[in-house]
Amino acid sequence: MTVFPRLRSPFSIGTMQLKNRMVMSPMTTAYCNDDQMPSERLIRYFEERAKGGVGLITMELITVDEVHRYMHRSMTLAHDKYIDAHRRITDRIHQHGAKVQPQLSHTGPESVAPMFGGPQAVGPSVSVAPVWGWASRPLDISELPDIARQYGEGARRAREAGYDGIELHAAHCYNLLGSFLSPLRNKRTDEYSAFKVETRTRLINEVLGEIKARAGTDFPVTL
Repeated sequence: MTVFPRLRSPFSIGTMQLKNRMVMSPMTTAYCNDDQMPSERLIRYFEERAKGGVGLITMELITVDEVHRYMHRSMTLAHDKYIDAHRRITDRIHQHGAKVQPQLSHTGPESVAPMFGGPQAVGPSVSVAPVWGWASRPLDISELPDIARQYGEGARRAREAGYDGIELHAAHCYNLLGSFLSPLRNKRTDEYSAFKVETRTRLINEVLGEIKARAGTDFPVTL
């Protein structure tokens, strides 16, 4: 390609060596099973993208909390019992020379747990999920270390399942980490408030610390 002469050249993200600079963005398929395990249909979907020549596949959102699902049919890495199923994904993608990372997230205000008779969605403050119409409850400051550990354990399981790194979802005032970043959703007045850089990024930094401690400092992270 003369317009993008470096598109097919190798690239590195930390220790992750990519064969080219083409990255598949995360897109929800709803192809997984009701039990939050990946289905054969989902694995084939991503395998076809790997065959197409992309250098890095970013999986759709995968939760770090088993109860706080993202969708009816979305995946989780909230327990060791999911590791072997995810290894089926990474093995199939790696056969075609592509690298793969899961997009890890706690759904926060977007949790569909109430749809399954579970607990109320959670967030930095009370906010209403625009799609589902229910309000989240504010997280107590004492709950945040456990959530950071959930991210760390999710990253550890991702590495054990053969993923080449992780993408940490913290975008567009959405899900948990993105909600902490934005004063539209974060009305806290404590050390996690949205009104200073060091306080609105505090939870993300704690999450990154847990990821590095549990998955290794050499495990690539995109955010």
